[in-house]
Amino acid sequence: MWQKAPTRGGALYYAEQAREFQELARKAALSAAKEVVEAKRVSTPKQDTIDLHGTSITEAATIVEDTLKWYNASPAKPLRIITGRGNHSVNQVGVLKPAIRKKLQQEHWDVRGWDGGLVVLGKK
Repeated sequence: MWQKAPTRGGALYYAEQAREFQELARKAALSAAKEVVEAKRVSTPKQDTIDLHGTSITEAATIVEDTLKWYNASPAKPLRIITGRGNHSVNQVGVLKPAIRKKLQQEHWDVRGWDGGLVVLGKK
């Protein structure tokens, strides 16, 4: 142990401060992502589409979950989720679409895929 007892308390304090600031930054990023997605959604004529371009997997999953709480997806009124193809991802392999599909299927949603995203047709 190279640290003396009095300095360990300082390190612990700063580590806790860093965790708190990281959490604040995460919440701010999620709030900003929600605002961008909502602005895109309300600008579409039918407002049945959410565009998740530019969001992280965690942000996208939260946004989809929040949207499905109030949007009554059904075969007659499906929710379209634009995830993109992954052209801007590492090795041009999309990460949003498979992650969101898996989460929705685990929650028993009827999910279909298309080239640029997913369609939610309601609960199974």
